[in-house]
Amino acid sequence: MRLYKWIYIIGIVLGCSHTAFSQHIENLELSPLHYSTYLKEVGDKNLHLLAEKYNIDIAKAEIAASRVMPDPELSFEGEHDNFTVELGYTLELGKRKARIRNAKTESELVALELEAYFQELRAEATHAFLDAILQRDLLEVKKNSYNTMLNLHRSDSIRYRLGEITLNDARQSKVEAATLLNEVFEQEAAYKSALILLNKYRGKKASEMESPIGDMSQLERSYELSQLMLIALDQRIDVLVASKGIQAAQSRLRLAKAERRTDLGLMVGYSRDWHGMWPNRNSVKAGVSIPLKFSNTNKGVVRSSKLIVQQNQMIRESKEMDAQVEVSQAFFEYEAAQKQVGQYINGLLAEAEEVLKGMIYRYKRGETSILDVLIAQRTYNEVQEQYFMVMKAYASALVNLEYTCGIWDIQF
Repeated sequence: MRLYKWIYIIGIVLGCSHTAFSQHIENLELSPLHYSTYLKEVGDKNLHLLAEKYNIDIAKAEIAASRVMPDPELSFEGEHDNFTVELGYTLELGKRKARIRNAKTESELVALELEAYFQELRAEATHAFLDAILQRDLLEVKKNSYNTMLNLHRSDSIRYRLGEITLNDARQSKVEAATLLNEVFEQEAAYKSALILLNKYRGKKASEMESPIGDMSQLERSYELSQLMLIALDQRIDVLVASKGIQAAQSRLRLAKAERRTDLGLMVGYSRDWHGMWPNRNSVKAGVSIPLKFSNTNKGVVRSSKLIVQQNQMIRESKEMDAQVEVSQAFFEYEAAQKQVGQYINGLLAEAEEVLKGMIYRYKRGETSILDVLIAQRTYNEVQEQYFMVMKAYASALVNLEYTCGIWDIQF
């Protein structure tokens, strides 16, 4: 009789735990977040990206500043009855044009660097979105496992009272259900953490959480390595930035050479000499001044600019080599992940589920022990978790491959 009361108390405790758990899940209901909406918010509201966008406005201001022309100089002299007015101006020979061209090239380079930052941010944000989906799916696995074991424990409580199973079997299912409930709580925390990270990329507060919507199994592509190599060399953003870096270095070299040119000083003046009531002499004068550019014997700036051009050419070649290596590695990782996904889709997941159902059925008929059921449950959980992790690895490999090649058509 005392054992019966003890089992009854266990059932009450597990029932209360299940009620509290259900209420906790109801509080976790969130509005859906689609990937397209998420990515648009990343592009519009990410704080780091917004800060980087100021570089575009700064570059435009630099272009406007490069258009400034030298200011004229007005001088006035007076001595007794002699007054002189002079207007001087420095005539730059090609320097202003070189400054404007250089500022425009630098602005184009800044725009490419911003695009490179956005592409990297987009890939990172997508990886975070995929991880949030993974944590959501793992939470669902934990919940289903807990509910299955909870129902089994309730059944065991009744069967024990009927004398069909031992007390140890009833205790074992209870302990397993409690253990799975703890795993649910732990996974729920991981899921919330993933959602908060999404808010960081979206530029939103941590309290405004939304649940990601998407099926990673829809991300299936077919590529050939040789084609991806050509695409990467033509479209990869760091290769484009390196090419533009060469143009910018060449523009700086032209500016350095233009700065060495001699400026002409132009002057025009007018003077009057007063004696008595009427002026007896007026004169107009003009002149040109030519500085003696002894400093041009020092060609350090020009030589430095030439070396920077050569350096940027080497950087571009290095980026092209990096592209070939990284695209190959990303492609091989994608192929391996694709094969792993095929293993699960072709029956591994379904077989593990059928094994669990069969074990539960046999256990309820008294044909096997509770330990066999627990082993089957754990195996099925592991297979499901591994499946979702492999799917996430596959999706991440695709994201990395497209980012590495300079293409993007991720939608799910």
